[in-house]
Amino acid sequence: AFNFPIVNAYFEELDQVLKKDNIPWECVYNMDEKGIQMGGGRKNSQRRYFFSREDMKMYRQHSDDLQLVTVIDSVCADGTAPIKPGFVFPGTKMYEEWMHVDDDIL
Repeated sequence: AFNFPIVNAYFEELDQVLKKDNIPWECVYNMDEKGIQMGGGRKNSQRRYFFSREDMKMYRQHSDDLQLVTVIDSVCADGTAPIKPGFVFPGTKMYEEWMHVDDDIL
């Protein structure tokens, strides 16, 4: 549940873990992603139209078949790391180099 006691308990526990392991807040990050449809899709206009089912074929509808893009944004807990957002566009090919795991990471 997303309410004050639950959220407060989470951050108190997080603070205890950070202090116990001597992790500064500048090393805490949050990442979120949001999918958007280029061109706006059907929800692009704030206008609402009402018409009968019989008249529906007379009106042009917006296409649902538009390009989807994912926006990724990350922030540092203390605001010290200026991280620019990233954009993920659909592709048609995956390169083998993308699957390489750097030995220094693990």
